Amino acid sequence: MNDLQELTAILETLGEAASFGDAGESLVRWARDYTGAESAILRLLQPDADAPWLMACVVDGASAAFARDETVIHGGECICGRVAAGSIDTSLPFYTEDGSFYWGSLGSLSREFAPEQVGSLRGRCMKELFESVAIVPLRAAGRIVGALHLADKRKDRFARSIEVVEAVCRLAGNSLMRHQTREREQAVLTAIETALLPIVPSRLENLEVGVSFTSATEMARLGGDFYDVLDLGDAGVLVVVGDVSGKGVEAAGVAARARYALEERAMDDPDPATFLGAANDSLARVLPPDRFITVAACLVDQRTGLTTVCLAGHPSPLVLTERGGDQIDAPHNPPLGIISGLHYEEAICRLSPDDTLLVYTDGLSEARRGAALFGPEGIVEAAVSQSERDPGSIARAVCSAASEFHDAVHPDDDRLAIAVRLLERDRRAPTMQMVESSVRRTGKEEP
Repeated sequence: MNDLQELTAILETLGEAASFGDAGESLVRWARDYTGAESAILRLLQPDADAPWLMACVVDGASAAFARDETVIHGGECICGRVAAGSIDTSLPFYTEDGSFYWGSLGSLSREFAPEQVGSLRGRCMKELFESVAIVPLRAAGRIVGALHLADKRKDRFARSIEVVEAVCRLAGNSLMRHQTREREQAVLTAIETALLPIVPSRLENLEVGVSFTSATEMARLGGDFYDVLDLGDAGVLVVVGDVSGKGVEAAGVAARARYALEERAMDDPDPATFLGAANDSLARVLPPDRFITVAACLVDQRTGLTTVCLAGHPSPLVLTERGGDQIDAPHNPPLGIISGLHYEEAICRLSPDDTLLVYTDGLSEARRGAALFGPEGIVEAAVSQSERDPGSIARAVCSAASEFHDAVHPDDDRLAIAVRLLERDRRAPTMQMVESSVRRTGKEEP
């Protein structure tokens, strides 16, 4: 098939697509087939007062880690954002006349060009060892509405195909944007959930983990709750739960950026106070002035139950037993991202076998009925009254109880709970984790 036939065929396919999802999947599948790219990501622009956010609505061929960390991109922090904003210098050899970025040896980019020419880079493509990267603006009605990101570990993969991909993307946006706003918005919300709710390691030695999360399905109400569960080997299992101030796409984007920054710092040094301090310094430089992030970081030694807890403006986790529960008495440090150079303090406690560590966001404790708050007391009562003692059941029970307690006349919030149970010694074997993620629609939590 020649180039004109390729162009005609994909545009006909996009024009016949019954939904935004079908059209997006057709575009990235065609792009991978035509160029031979390992990874193709379709991103849509979400305008914001600060800077546009690029949301990965359709991903094909990318690793789970790459897809997760590339889902929500701030317009000012990478080449993708500059291409989507049209803020490029076409006199530089890695930009095309059509406004795309293309380079066939990404590892050489920072060696061959000055930092001010390249601009800020997130570095995830280089971490994946991609060499050929193309970022092509997606246009509709004469304006840029997103970008198509292609990547491959082999060098010089897209030199022969970039012009045809650019021609397709000049026209494809019209087919994509003709679908209803609500349909495109749902694709964005699904992508955000992927970024903020990562895959928990399938097996964790001596621990069981359960997660329950309810999230808004309207962009304006979208919150910034996020979590990570990292198996750090001999260092233990790290549980991170966070919440970004504010609502909307920007809050979700900041949450994705924070989760990425926290994971990077934890890999360097898993001690919670140390990596929260390092993450605070980096986030204070890049967050908008009206944004901050609360975090609870818990490092669990699954052999001994020794648990190190560091809080950054976040509610204290609970230790639950069959008879009740208590908050961990940990220092309350400031949230992340307000001012750099802070020293964070931590506390150490010990989980006994069959104790459950419950880490949550304030959407649970601040559920409101009249003047009354659900509070830690309501969380403990809901957990203790739950007949099933596995972590997944406990996490679901406390989220459900908080939702039932909350009066609909008050603004609602995301609700996130992670329950971690230390197993009895005679039952200590690798166990499958349990994850439950539910989405709130029209005010009701789906089963």
